[in-house]
Amino acid sequence: CYTGEARVPEGVRYGVVNAVLFLSQAYKESIQYDACDENNWELVNDRFPISNSCGQLGMSYQEMHCRADEAFMECPADPQMTQVALTSALWFQAPAPFKCGPRRMYPTTGFWDYDAGREDNRDAYANARG
Repeated sequence: CYTGEARVPEGVRYGVVNAVLFLSQAYKESIQYDACDENNWELVNDRFPISNSCGQLGMSYQEMHCRADEAFMECPADPQMTQVALTSALWFQAPAPFKCGPRRMYPTTGFWDYDAGREDNRDAYANARG
């Protein structure tokens, strides 16, 4: 969450607004869905791709950038970073919490097998972006 920079015109103001918007969205979703992380909810051919953690609705979170006038708020992507969510959806046999990291850690991402209640990574399974 960008918190502002005093040396940038309006930087602190942007930071405060960004923090307020982030916290209000998190507060709304944590109450509505009893979760503090994004859920895997986009089906592709009746399956939940594990790669949805990289983007849902055809988006690639790694390729998202700020507008030119807001580029000073952007941080470069760290290709070695790993992240594991703490929460996931609560419906029966819902997909596990999102996780992502370098390809060396996750060479193949399959889909959530809701009948078995586990990931099936034997074969790659693309999300909506491909």
